[in-house]
Amino acid sequence: MEFLHWVGTHGFDLLEAVAIIASLCFTAVSFRHDTKARRIGNQFAITEAHRNIWSQLYTRPALARVLQPDVNLREEPVTDEEAVFITFILLHLSATYRAMQEGLFTTQQSIAGDLRWFFARPIPRTVWLASKSLLEPDFVEFVDRSLNS
Repeated sequence: MEFLHWVGTHGFDLLEAVAIIASLCFTAVSFRHDTKARRIGNQFAITEAHRNIWSQLYTRPALARVLQPDVNLREEPVTDEEAVFITFILLHLSATYRAMQEGLFTTQQSIAGDLRWFFARPIPRTVWLASKSLLEPDFVEFVDRSLNS
């Protein structure tokens, strides 16, 4: 009998508290789902930017030397077109690094090996050494650490 009296007196408060807790739970689940969706969207955007940059190697013959491991830069220095292309890659890598640091996407891939492979080529290495002072210090440290590992 006392229980019914309590429910009669405080029932609306109880119902209100349950509704608030349920809405908070729903919001948390919705937020988690939206976060996952944004991370996947960010991954697609980064992949698209990556594809757009690298597809230039196939559409612009002037970039044919960029990935060659045996380029003699004393006889044929880095061209402006090659330097701009490498700069686009550096900016893309920097933005990707920043997005990773901010948790905007997740990846299980390690890019250290890719960085070592890429910067072992004479043209990318030369542009990197000339332009790294213009990039974010933590990104430069990350790349240098990857190259030395």
